[in-house]
Order: sequence, then C-alpha cells, then structure tokens
Amino acid sequence: MSDMTMSEILCDPLIRQLMRADRVSLDVFATLLREAAARADAQAMKGISAVVPPDDNEASAQSHETIMQTEAV
Repeated sequence: MSDMTMSEILCDPLIRQLMRADRVSLDVFATLLREAAARADAQAMKGISAVVPPDDNEASAQSHETIMQTEAV
C-alpha cells in the first residue's frame, strides 16, 4: 500500500469524520500537513548532507598517502 497524498488525506471520509469530531477545520489541518512535510523534508536533507562526505580530493589523497606510509612501516 502506498502513502496517501495530501489531497487524498483531506478528502478521506474517515479523516473528515475525525476532523469533525475534533473540531479541526480543513484549513488548519492542511496547514499542519504542509508544515509537517516541510519539517520532514528538512530533516531528510540534513541526514543526506551528513552522510555525503565533502568532495575534497586533496584531503582524501593526503589521507590515503598517510595510510599507505603507515602500512609500509
């Protein structure tokens, strides 16, 4: 089963019933979903940038040279 789109969530009859029971307006709920998606995207981008090392070939070459020298000793 795939994730629901925001449009599908806002049109879903069960979600609409829960919104009515909780007295949550469509505008407020839509704003909540947009803000949550933005925070999730920001967190995902932080995770990606933390995993991808900087592209510094000189530092990488120096590190490799140090490892090679250590292994040779």
